[in-house]
Amino acid sequence: MQQEDFYVIDAHCDTLMALTGRSMNKEEKTKRDFFTDNPGTHIDLPKLVRGHVACQVMAIFLEDEQLPHATEEAMAMIDALDRVLEQSRSDFFLAKSGSDVHRAIAEKRVSALLSIEGAEALGNSLDSLDEFYQRGVRAIGLTWNRRNAFGRGLKAEGNDGLSALGKELVEKMQQMHMLVDVSHLGEEGFWDVAEIIKSPFIASHANARAVTDHPRNLSDRQIRAIADHGGAIGCVFVPYFVAADQNDCSMEALMLHVDHIVAVGGIESCAMGSDFDGFKPIEAHVVEDAGQFSLIYEALRKRGYSHGQAQKILGGNWLRVFDEVLG
Repeated sequence: MQQEDFYVIDAHCDTLMALTGRSMNKEEKTKRDFFTDNPGTHIDLPKLVRGHVACQVMAIFLEDEQLPHATEEAMAMIDALDRVLEQSRSDFFLAKSGSDVHRAIAEKRVSALLSIEGAEALGNSLDSLDEFYQRGVRAIGLTWNRRNAFGRGLKAEGNDGLSALGKELVEKMQQMHMLVDVSHLGEEGFWDVAEIIKSPFIASHANARAVTDHPRNLSDRQIRAIADHGGAIGCVFVPYFVAADQNDCSMEALMLHVDHIVAVGGIESCAMGSDFDGFKPIEAHVVEDAGQFSLIYEALRKRGYSHGQAQKILGGNWLRVFDEVLG
């Protein structure tokens, strides 16, 4: 089967950590050179080009020790991306809208869209939200696994959802045409979002709980709620989200999640959210790095998805959501 042209939009990676010297791969001792094809790493510009990636969503994630100065630390990560963008001489550029991603696709260039993973980057108020928006942030995951001022993350104790401030954040993000991301959010908070929001919301990196029973994966009811809002779910490559035994992580195992999300939420609800650079490279994997998205395209076609359907899963569904929410 001859491979047709396609593009990829990947809704989540932690590569900004590697660019600031905080790689999840502790064997990576120095800040990553984004312009070099680095062996044993998930993402750099040569791999994104090789993998047909038109837009890579890049997350700002803070570790516990950074939280006392969360907003300052988050801004420093944007500074690091800005330096990379400046060095790239337009081969790699910042996307702030759906039209920017359309341009990347048309010109076969790579764009980056900024997200925040864990709203504690905002501190304990909404005061910095406008500044983050001005600097290019277009999506926010309301929590990581821990609790913050906006809500309870998946691993935090309790059974509460969003706080009053968290609900205010969702309302303001909707007014500002920003993407609300429910990955890592406790289930009660998920349903708070679903009740409040009228526009599409997303799970940037999650799989189907019916396939692999992990708390980070989504129930069928959650998948349907995202689909009913016009949102999408980025299938994630983290080994233990893909398979109960991480050694069973494989392309076939990921395809089971794709099939299930499509069956439950429809073809337009299924997308990609690799979480590259957010887990350690191990022997068992879906693909080795961002340069191998063609293998996912081929797997989708062999599974019976048409070229158009495969393109929706690899990027078209995110582009539709970007167009509707970001403009």
